Amino acid sequence: MLNKELASLWEESLKDEDFRFELKAQDVAVNLANAVALSGMTQKELADKLGWKTSRVSKVLHGASNLTLKTMFQVCEALGIDFDVHFGGKHHLNEQIQVINAKHHEIESMLKTARQLNAMSWNRYAQVKTFSRVAYGSDETAQVACP
Repeated sequence: MLNKELASLWEESLKDEDFRFELKAQDVAVNLANAVALSGMTQKELADKLGWKTSRVSKVLHGASNLTLKTMFQVCEALGIDFDVHFGGKHHLNEQIQVINAKHHEIESMLKTARQLNAMSWNRYAQVKTFSRVAYGSDETAQVACP
């Protein structure tokens, strides 16, 4: 149920242009920060190479600035990497919603199967288990099989 609510909230959020923009900005920032980490370069070294202040590099890598293509190009050049721009439009967002909904159904199905297996295990346990009881006042044990 929670997954369905989250999927619905996500779908509703994606209708907001500002939210979609922030998602894109954060995606670019994460990718740039990952590229810097993979390069082994520190933010200070990157700033020196670009002729920028370290604070500007920090803003770029944390998604706190609205990047231009020129800025992304400069950062990538300094890192010795290239970047590509892909246009998928709303088609990509719709794919994300479909994946979330599919995952929701998959999780619900797995939970249903787990509940069924659990119930079957308890039923088998109850059928197979032999209980013993000790008679009061004697050392005899009576074996009782559950039907």
